[in-house]
Amino acid sequence: MMKEVNQVCGKLNKALGISVILPNPSEKAMKTASLCNFIVGAGLMAAGAAFSSKCCAALGGLGIASSILLRKESRHKSNDK
Repeated sequence: MMKEVNQVCGKLNKALGISVILPNPSEKAMKTASLCNFIVGAGLMAAGAAFSSKCCAALGGLGIASSILLRKESRHKSNDK
């Protein structure tokens, strides 16, 4: 998915005549970010349950979902090598 987004942004850069270089994180960096997202998401879910806060629980769920998607993307990146 990141590869496709970078290609579209590259085409947009050429069309607009600008030069923006997008980062291309390594597999290790993506796995580390995935772990951090999971920890923060789990903490927010726990806080949402402890304080009966739907907002914290929703943000925690988004953090965990982001972690799962990022982990899948890192696995896809390792298969591309």
